[in-house]
Amino acid sequence: MSDGSDGAGGVGNGGGNSAGAASSASDALGAAADALGGAVDTAVDALGAAISNALGTATDALGLDNALEGLANALGIDARDLQGIVGAAVVGMLTGGLPGAVMGVVNGLVGGSVTEAARGAIADNLPAGMQPLANLALDQFAGRIPGASVSVQDALAGLASGALTNGRAPDIGDIGAIARSLTDVQSAARGFFDGVASGDFRSAADAASTIDRALGGQLEQARDIASGVANTLSNGGAAYAAGGHGDFGNAVEQLAVEITRLVASRR
Repeated sequence: MSDGSDGAGGVGNGGGNSAGAASSASDALGAAADALGGAVDTAVDALGAAISNALGTATDALGLDNALEGLANALGIDARDLQGIVGAAVVGMLTGGLPGAVMGVVNGLVGGSVTEAARGAIADNLPAGMQPLANLALDQFAGRIPGASVSVQDALAGLASGALTNGRAPDIGDIGAIARSLTDVQSAARGFFDGVASGDFRSAADAASTIDRALGGQLEQARDIASGVANTLSNGGAAYAAGGHGDFGNAVEQLAVEITRLVASRR
């Protein structure tokens, strides 16, 4: 994982390599916006609901990969455009407009952050025999969240490309602010999961289920906090961090504020 300054620097270095993909992803976001403005096909509605359910703790029967592929086909876009962090914004936009796009990005970044934090805590704290099952639970968790499996560098590069801002590359200061907030989320998550993984577990299954519940709890808190911030887009207000959520919650809130400001700039 990168620190804030490295993340911002990596954006600059990787932006050119991902320009074509980002342009295509921007088109995908535009397609989603067009769909919201007109009649959305029944298949899109059904897939959007399936994806929304997949973001919860219950496993979605359709499967996230199949849902994303079908959704892309219904919109007439390349399914690969829905796999990254910008794709998470597209999925979120279909179910909640621009606030939904904010939630999609926050869910992806936080989901990836808590997964990686938990993976590091498992490696450092769990007995070797318990680690494979716990890591499998992490993989399944990340697989339910669009964008959660994308590296931090790739996610920031996608945002820096302008894919969420009508093709206009945002100011490097805006991306740097997101990178710094993301670093705080990662740090707070790692501290939390070090405590979880150092518990006294009866078996590998006990450890895996405990970590899975902790992941779900962290993401649920993040969703609640980010939802409040994202709703400022609907109400026309300015996004700000109120605090009072604890270290992890406060870091997520600041990240949501920075992403809300970025997405709002596409208007």
